[in-house]
Amino acid sequence: MALSKAANDTKTSARDALSQLELEQRLDDLKSEIASITKTLSAIGGQKVDDYRVGMEQLAADAVSASLKAFDSARSEAMSLEATFEDHVRAHPLRAIGIAAGVGFLFALMSRR
Repeated sequence: MALSKAANDTKTSARDALSQLELEQRLDDLKSEIASITKTLSAIGGQKVDDYRVGMEQLAADAVSASLKAFDSARSEAMSLEATFEDHVRAHPLRAIGIAAGVGFLFALMSRR
């Protein structure tokens, strides 16, 4: 009887040791799977950041391009107005001198007060 009880205790302790080894192995497997999932999620997040960065860089480049086009358009319009103004002054010099004198007189009146 004592012998069979000792044999049962040995089997139980061997089974417990085996179960503990299996649990440790499963825990190690879970740790490696979690690390793999973490690495995958990190890569996906990094890719999203890169995608957003590229999108923002493209948006900034488009904004710079649009502002340069607007600047060039405004500059050409100003040059056109200058040429038109010069043509009018050359066509009517006395009128231009009178207008300039009137504007100067009004400016002097306003600055005195």
